[in-house]
Amino acid sequence: MSKATDLIPIGIDLGSIHARIAIGNLAHYKNSTTNSLVDTQPLPDIISNAQGDRYTLALVGTDNNTSTGAGDGESNGVDNQARRYIFGEAARRSLARENKPAVSMDPSPTVRELIRGSDGKDGDDMTSKAHAFFSHLADLACDASSSHPSKLRTVVSVPVSSTPEEQSAIVTAVECGINDALLARLTSKESKQLRKKKGNHEDEDPFVMAIITDPAAVCIAHGLTETEIPRVIDLADISGKPPPNHWKHALIVDWGATGLTATHVCKKTINSSIITIERSVTEMACSGTAIVSALAAHCASMFERKSKVSGVLESKKAFHRLEVACESAVRTLSRAPTVTVAVDGLYEGIDMNIPISRPRFDMLMSGILRQAETLLQAFVTDENGVAIEFDVVLLAGNVCDMPSATNVIRNKLFPNANAGRVDVPPDEAVAIGCARHAASILSCDTYSRLSAKSEEGATRKVNTCPLTIGICRIEVGKENGLLDDIISTQSIRMIEVGEPLPVNITRTITYSNGDDSWMFYSYIGIVQMQEGAAGGVKCKLIGKIEPLEGKIFELAMELSSVGKLTLSVNGGPGATL
Repeated sequence: MSKATDLIPIGIDLGSIHARIAIGNLAHYKNSTTNSLVDTQPLPDIISNAQGDRYTLALVGTDNNTSTGAGDGESNGVDNQARRYIFGEAARRSLARENKPAVSMDPSPTVRELIRGSDGKDGDDMTSKAHAFFSHLADLACDASSSHPSKLRTVVSVPVSSTPEEQSAIVTAVECGINDALLARLTSKESKQLRKKKGNHEDEDPFVMAIITDPAAVCIAHGLTETEIPRVIDLADISGKPPPNHWKHALIVDWGATGLTATHVCKKTINSSIITIERSVTEMACSGTAIVSALAAHCASMFERKSKVSGVLESKKAFHRLEVACESAVRTLSRAPTVTVAVDGLYEGIDMNIPISRPRFDMLMSGILRQAETLLQAFVTDENGVAIEFDVVLLAGNVCDMPSATNVIRNKLFPNANAGRVDVPPDEAVAIGCARHAASILSCDTYSRLSAKSEEGATRKVNTCPLTIGICRIEVGKENGLLDDIISTQSIRMIEVGEPLPVNITRTITYSNGDDSWMFYSYIGIVQMQEGAAGGVKCKLIGKIEPLEGKIFELAMELSSVGKLTLSVNGGPGATL
C-alpha cells in the first residue's frame, strides 16, 4: 500500500456531455484554518487535454484506421482487442462521418450513457469504451502531475438522482480505467504479477476513495464545509455569537447540458461540517442543449432564408457541424457582446455566416429563462410554505456562465445571498470540489489504515453517529425539577449527529463568569440529544463529571464505531458510559 503523502488526489466530474479532471494539493490542508464564510485556500488545478481545452467531450469512438487521429492527441494509443479508441472532438467527427445522431440527440452516445447501458446486449462494447475513456483521463492526470497511474487516488461526483447501481457502475468504470492505464505502462512480466496480486487481494488499495453528489462537491469547492471548531468551550457563553463562517441554508444551482438542477442543502448546527440535502428538483426543459438547439434553429432559419434552401436540420452531417459552431458561439457570448456563427460549406457547398448579438441571444433563450425562474422561485419557501432565507447561493454548470442567467439568479431572485468564492468558475466547480475532497481524505491520518478493500472487494462503509452528544454545567442542588430545562437550553454540542465514526475530540472546558471556584459547586452533565419525530429535540442526561478542583480542565471524548462512549478528564484513565 502506498503512503498517503506519495499519492496524487484527483477529482473527476463526469458530466452529461463534458468531463473535467482536477489535481488537488495535499500541502493546502496542513494547518489550514478559516475565519470567513468562504475560505481562501488555493484551488486545485484543472487539467487541460492535448488541444488545450480545460474540458473533454465525454464521447468515445472506434477508429479502425491506426493512422487516423494520430495528430488529434485524443487517442489512448492502446490496442484493445484490435480496436483503437478515440475521444472528445475526434469521436464527434467520427459520429458525423458515420451519419450517426448528434450528441444532443437521443439516444446519447456519451460516456454516462455507456455506463448506464453496460447491462444491455451491447454491454461488453459499452463497458470497454467507458473503461477506455477513464484510462484516457488517467493518462492526462499522470502527464500533468508527472506521476504513475498507481499513485492516483480519485473522488468522483454523481448526480443527486443517481441510483446505487449507477454509482457502483461509475466507480467500477473508473477503477478499471485507471487499472488499464497502469497495465499499459507495465511490461508483460510486471502485468502478470499485478494481476496475480489483485486476484489474491494482496496490498490492494482502491483508486476511487469516495463518491459525492454534485451539490456536495460545489459546497466543498467554495469551502462551505471548512469549519473552524473552537478548542476552548466556555460554559458561561451558552448562546454565543455565530462564527464568521456560519451559514444555515444554501442553494446550489447546477445548470448544465441536460437540465437545471436546484438543490437546497442545510447545515444542521454551527460547528458541524456535515451538510444534508433537503430538496432537489431538476427541469430538463432548461438544459444547455436546449439553448444550443434554439440557437441552431435560429441560425438554420436565417441561413435557409438567405440561401433559399431547406432541410438543413434534417441533414445529420450539417447538424453536427452547426451544433459544434453554436456551442462555441454560446461560450463566446458569455464573455463578448457579439459573435458570428460561421461554418464553411454547411449545406450544398454554401458557407454560413450569421452574426448574433447578446440581446438577440437573450431573446432566443427568454422562454428558457422564464422556466428557470419559475423553478427557482419555488425554493423561496419550503414545502410547508415557510419562507427560506438562503445564506449562500452557489452556481455550477456551463449555462451559469451566461450573463443573463447569472442576472436572474444573483440580482433578481437572490440579491442578498453570498455568492461564495469568486475565483471558482461555475463550469469547473464540481471537479474542483472533488479534488479538494480527495486531498482532504489523503491528508487525514486514518486514510492509510482504512482505505484498503475487504476481501470481497466491497468498498468500505462508514458508520455515522445517530444522535448528538454534548455537555452542560449543572449546579449541585438546583437540578431538582429543573434538570430537563437546564439540559435542553444550556447544552453545548460536542459530537454532532452524522459525524463519521469513530470520532475522538479533545476540548478545554472553562467558565468565564469571574468565579474561579465554579467547579466546587457544580458538575458537568453528559447529554444525549436527538430530534423527535414531531419536531423539537429530546435531551437525556446519560452521565456526569463530578466537581473538580481548579477553574479549567481538559475533556477528551471518544465514540467508537460500535457506539461506545469513553470520557477522559485531564489525561486520566478513560471511563466508558
